[in-house]
Order: sequence, then C-alpha cells, then structure tokens
Amino acid sequence: MTAQQPTTFLTGATGFLGHFILRDLLADGRRVVVLLRPPLDDSVARLGGMMTPLGVDLVSELGLGRVVAVEGELGRELPASSWGRTDEILSCAASLQLFSNGNGEPFASNVQGIAGLLAWAGAHGVERFHAVSTAYVCGMNSGLIMERLHEPQPRFQTDYERSKWEAEALLSGWAARTGAALTIYRPSFVVGESETGYTTQFGGFYQLARLVSMLARQNGHGAGPGANGNGNGYADASDTYVPLRIPLDPDGRHNVVPVDFVSRAIALAVGQPAMHGRVYHLTDPNPPDNDFWKQCFERVFHLHGGYFVDPKTVNGARSEAEAMLWEQIDVLVPRLRHTPHFDQSHARALLAAGGMVFPELTAARVHRLLTFAAECGWGKRRPVRGGGARVSAVAGRPK
Repeated sequence: MTAQQPTTFLTGATGFLGHFILRDLLADGRRVVVLLRPPLDDSVARLGGMMTPLGVDLVSELGLGRVVAVEGELGRELPASSWGRTDEILSCAASLQLFSNGNGEPFASNVQGIAGLLAWAGAHGVERFHAVSTAYVCGMNSGLIMERLHEPQPRFQTDYERSKWEAEALLSGWAARTGAALTIYRPSFVVGESETGYTTQFGGFYQLARLVSMLARQNGHGAGPGANGNGNGYADASDTYVPLRIPLDPDGRHNVVPVDFVSRAIALAVGQPAMHGRVYHLTDPNPPDNDFWKQCFERVFHLHGGYFVDPKTVNGARSEAEAMLWEQIDVLVPRLRHTPHFDQSHARALLAAGGMVFPELTAARVHRLLTFAAECGWGKRRPVRGGGARVSAVAGRPK
C-alpha cells in the first residue's frame, strides 16, 4: 500500500496570504485539502484563477490528488473527512474587518470559526493545529513583545485585534486540555511580493498610499509612478507641492512584511515537527521608520511639502488634504502611531533552520510595491504577475 502524502486541511485558500501558502505547501510535497465556500465549482474556478499567476495549475493538482477541494463554511457546517488522514489543520481564513458594524464580523469568522475548527479537530483526531494570527494581538502593550500568549487581556485599538486575541485564547485552552501541538504565526501588515510587488489585496498600507497618490493628482501631478525622473522611478520631489502636516513621529516604525516571506516561513514550519508548539513573530526585524516611508511616497508619487508634527500641538483648522490624511491614519492604519517592538527568538530559529532571510524593505522594493498597486488602479484592474521562473529572495529556490 502506498503511504498517504502528509495532508494539511487549509482554510482561507482563496485569501491573499492563503493562496501563497497553498503554493508553498504543494512545493514542499504536501497534499492540501482546501475548504471552499459553496457553490464549490465557482470557488474552485476562483482559486484556479488565483493560482495560475503563482505558477500552479490547479486543475492538474486536483487531478493528481495533491489538492482536494471540499465545500463548507467556517462557523456553519464543515465536511466529514472523506479524504483519509488529516495530519494538521492550518487556519488562515479570517475577517480583516477592523470594527464591528452589526454584521457579526470580525468575531464570527475569527472566533466562532476557530471554535468550529477545534470541534472538527476533536471529532477527527487531529492533534496538530497551525493558526495565522496577527502580531497586534499585543494590543496597546509596549516595550518588547514576546512570542507567547498575552495575559492578561490587553487593551486593543480595533475589534479585529480583540477577535484574534480571543481566538488565540480558545486555541490555547484547547491545546492545554488535549495536549495537542498548537503553532501560532503572527505576521505584521502583509504586503505584496518582495521581488515583484505582486498583490491581490489593497487595504491598509495600500489605502494610505492611494491617498498620497490622489493628493498628488489633485494638486497638479497627473502622471503615474515612474512617469518621469531618472529612469528608476525616482523623480524630483519638487514636482508637486502639497503643504501637509503629518501627525506622526518621524522615528516611529511601521512594520510590514512581504507575503512570500510569510507564506514560505509558515510552510517551512508546518513541515518540521520540531518547530511546532511555538508562537512565531513573522515581522520585520528592522522596520523602516516613518521618515523612510515618507521619502518613498514622495519619490514614487512626485510630491513634497509634508512635514511631521505632534498631533497634540496642532491648533486651528486642517486643510482638506490634512483632513483626508489624518482620517486615513486614525481609521485605516491605526498602527502607525503605536508601533511595538517584537521579539523574534523563535522566528530566528525557524528561519535559520530553513536557510531563510528576511527580504529587507529597501527603497527599491517599496517602489515596486507602490508602483505595482498603482498600475493595478489600487485593485480596480486585475493584477498581472510577471512571467518566468523567479528565485525567491526569502527561500533561495525557484518559484
């Protein structure tokens, strides 16, 4: 009898991070059961369209049995295991909604969904659970944030953060009761690929970048990124002058991580039982400061005139541009102000075991991230990823 391939039950495969994780699990030789919403045929078609730019032919993978597509919904009904043994659950599905608005989210997906998966794990004898959380379950805690569960419950900026903390509490209680291995991955803000800038999600960081682009256009600069300048997309910052008070500390740090780094690290850990049972901060070990981000935005979108201020010292009316910017910072990117420092002891050991390095967010990489998003119309046009084999900057192997 042929031994069954190691099998991962993956939720959230049609999400931004999830479809990258699916690619990397397959590259590591795992069979992956993907939970898809009904109707199944439509979800399979959608996932297939997402996997093609990553170099994965989903139809072939389904035919070979390396991917098994099953229908179900978190928090509702999950399918019985008809595919044989499940070695681990990898929960990547999540609601990214920041604040509750009466639709039940983000708690329905992020807490009730986890509760349903834990019940399923118990019914099917699964003793390894991998969960994608967020680095910001630390809430408003400050100082060095350790790779462990945060007790007591912190004070949070958003309902999303609270929902992820509550999910971790459920998972921790389950692991303590059952003796199962619980592995938690806490990325910071996930952005596009480190080498291409490719992304299929345009929230958070990208919404702030889009606003900067809009300000440049509204104040006289109509060309897109890289339209002029010295040939590498960097133009004279005097192209468009927009006087703008920026309510941030220039030395504050905004922690973002490329999606290919996060997915590869998770797939690496899944395949190494010695690495299970830990919390991993998948974060930038040396995040750029706000002044760096300001310079990148100015170069890409050809504007200048902004300067940092302490929001507590600002008196008088705000300009229209300032009002737009301050609202974006307060609502869309609340973590621009409270930026904790993350311990990475476990993460460093994981990366060393896999020969991985963090892809430093240089100005050139940030330029690619912003240019790609702008050329996609910030999600209005279908993203197209460059063809050909590319060597991953984070794992050193062809993708």
